[in-house]
Amino acid sequence: MSDNTSGRGCLWPMWDHSSIPTHEYCGKNRTDGQSYCTEHYARSVRTSEEPKVAFVPRKLAA
Repeated sequence: MSDNTSGRGCLWPMWDHSSIPTHEYCGKNRTDGQSYCTEHYARSVRTSEEPKVAFVPRKLAA
């Protein structure tokens, strides 16, 4: 992971979506006009052929 302290690196989160955020991001050079590097930008775009899956947030402890 690259250092993202300059605010110019890829903002793809590097922690598991079901865990507590560590606020570590990819940090590689972003694709022009995007928030992500080339690899993560490609992963962020869904094609029309991909099945849509409903987002179900995890239940927070009371």
